[in-house]
Amino acid sequence: MNNTNDCEVILWSEKGARTVRPLLYICIIATIIHALFWIQLITYPTVRQWSMQWLYAYLATDLLLLVRFFLLYAYRWWSICLPDLLRTIICYCEAIFDNYLNLLQSYILLALNICRYLQIAYNHNVYSSNRYTIIIVHFFIYFLPLFGHIIAIKFGWTILQNPPGDACDLLPVSLTIRIIFLLLSYFIPVIFTLVFLSLCLNYVRNTDGIETQEIVNARHKHHRQLLIQSIVFYSLWIFLWSPHLLVFPFYYKNSTIGTIAQILNYISITLDPIIIAALDVRFLQAWQSTGDHLKRYVRRYQSTRVPIILSANLSDRPSEEMK
Repeated sequence: MNNTNDCEVILWSEKGARTVRPLLYICIIATIIHALFWIQLITYPTVRQWSMQWLYAYLATDLLLLVRFFLLYAYRWWSICLPDLLRTIICYCEAIFDNYLNLLQSYILLALNICRYLQIAYNHNVYSSNRYTIIIVHFFIYFLPLFGHIIAIKFGWTILQNPPGDACDLLPVSLTIRIIFLLLSYFIPVIFTLVFLSLCLNYVRNTDGIETQEIVNARHKHHRQLLIQSIVFYSLWIFLWSPHLLVFPFYYKNSTIGTIAQILNYISITLDPIIIAALDVRFLQAWQSTGDHLKRYVRRYQSTRVPIILSANLSDRPSEEMK
């Protein structure tokens, strides 16, 4: 009988390290891009608004996924002996939080589109008039998926995969549980997100009762911009994010298919701060303002070098004339 106090050093196997290495490179790039984004958030008050809370929540889940990856990556390179109970807890956390945080993103985007539709259709500030309701929605979005994972473990609906020297993963034990996972984590939030997005686009395109041609033209222009922005963002999001949640009930995370799905998912995390400007022009303006500041700084730096060189040349002239 094993003693739960016995300790063991957990290290990456050669195969596990080789599998996770591409993810490490992608996550390093993603961290740099996200750091630049959050600097914009701190610097510019225009993007620190209550109406953008769902975007902040979405990007915060990206950050948590990156933090999770780096902590667990370092954990398997860190030669420390851990008790069996602590190793088991860490393994369950590794298995749960990857799927949990990715699931959160789908419901956060659903909440974003519902709020956007209510703002467009009813022409009132949802975030100020329904502040407490939105806080409650936040609570349920964050709590229910985590509670669902714990219940699934408690009743044996999922089984922990813990290969030596590799990542931990939770896999459903039956086809019924797999289908339920897919419905709750993917199909329901994605379908409703697309429905509310379609309602938003249809409402913007509808010009019934508007007699002024200028207003009609402005509405059509806004519709085209919204259509292009939404298609770009959601196409990339669906293409890069979907495989991870579609394959996780069926394949081990670090299998060949699971690794490809993870690579696409982390590429999505890398691109999120860039394409998030497609949802709100204020982010794009902040990026452009930062670029303008950098260009002005470079011009000032280059211009200050000229007088220094000239002054040095002038200082040499008197000595030459004296000769």
